[in-house]
Amino acid sequence: MSLVVAAQSIREKLTAEDAVHVSIALFGQPGSGKSSLINRLTGQKLAAEGVRNDVTTERQDYEWNGLTLVDLPGYDTSKFPADEYLSRFGVMKFDLLLCVFDGKFHEADSALFHEVSRRGKICLFVRNKHDTLWQDGMELGELEQEVVDNVHQQVGGSAEVFFTSCRSNTGLDELEQAIKRRLEPAKQERWVRAAKAYTRAFLFEKKNLCEQRVTWTAAISAAGGTIPIPGANFAVDLPILLSLFRFVRDTYGLTDRVLATKEYAVPALAPMVNGVIRFCSTEGILMLLKQCGSLVAAEQFAKYVPVVGTVIAASLGFAVTWKVGSYYLDDCHKLAAAVLDARLQVPQEK
Repeated sequence: MSLVVAAQSIREKLTAEDAVHVSIALFGQPGSGKSSLINRLTGQKLAAEGVRNDVTTERQDYEWNGLTLVDLPGYDTSKFPADEYLSRFGVMKFDLLLCVFDGKFHEADSALFHEVSRRGKICLFVRNKHDTLWQDGMELGELEQEVVDNVHQQVGGSAEVFFTSCRSNTGLDELEQAIKRRLEPAKQERWVRAAKAYTRAFLFEKKNLCEQRVTWTAAISAAGGTIPIPGANFAVDLPILLSLFRFVRDTYGLTDRVLATKEYAVPALAPMVNGVIRFCSTEGILMLLKQCGSLVAAEQFAKYVPVVGTVIAASLGFAVTWKVGSYYLDDCHKLAAAVLDARLQVPQEK
């Protein structure tokens, strides 16, 4: 198989991976913190928080990195009766449903669960605002068991209940892992790319996906280098490198908006923040490529080797792209890990 054919095959593989989409619907009573949960699961400011509407009048869709999170309106109301609810909002097309509540479990939520459950749709129950779960004279474990018992009483003993707090980030990793387990393999990768990491283990899952993308991108670039680098005797595919760097940034959730938040406004992190922003541009990539002096020298030597030299040069094109991509990935991972470690050292609210 020629390099060109191999590169085209890889391009098709990556295009198929990028086309995978995950959709999750959240339902529950107003004020249960669905908007906050959407923002915490993605690590992005997608939904307005702190605004309580007595009635959600329409579905609200929030998009991020191949993931759609939908806030559904109330079930079986005068505006949205039960007999047309599922078809109107395409409920059965979602990959997963989350029932979010922060107080007593409501009958309307129970009714919707039973309707989708009998049709085979998976639903997880999320008792949000865990930091407010308190009652004088009772231990936290007892209060949690009361919640679980109440849910089981209404929807059955097999229902899984997760406790989360968007204020202290309690339980978010457990919920994210539960969501991942219930998605098909291809969609699990998309979920890892889109969801925010709350543990080192999840962060390394992101790194593994990025390392795979770096390798595939290097293979494409080795076969399709088109833009000569000033001062160097090789060419690369700059658009595909820009796409790779954007892939890495998005996988780690390092958008410009996120990098401007106070978590990243730490003097010690400034060089990494600046690097992540600066190198994710044509000028930045050119700067990195020019630093690959030893690989360029080797490629110049390969030109003098008849026939084999061409193959070696192609391999070196792979090595140059892999080195640059790995350098950028390492910067993004170190930055995300530093912020995560700082967050984990902060005592969690009870």
